[in-house]
Amino acid sequence: MNRLEEEMERLRRMMHQQAAELGLNHPAVIRISQQLDELHNQWNRCHGFSIRPEAVHRVPYIIRRSTSQIKEAAFSRAGI
Repeated sequence: MNRLEEEMERLRRMMHQQAAELGLNHPAVIRISQQLDELHNQWNRCHGFSIRPEAVHRVPYIIRRSTSQIKEAAFSRAGI
């Protein structure tokens, strides 16, 4: 994995941890999410991925599925 992908993975783990502790709508979680979005955009630019029809065949960075774990932690904190 290159440095950009490693940083993306580090931020993803941090966001997951913060969301579990603070909730999905906490400003710190949103800030990390925005940073991660920017890194995804950089990765896509570096790899020539775009929504142009001629570039659709390129594969974007795959985000590991942790959404259900984040949602579960949020529901747990909310007592749902």
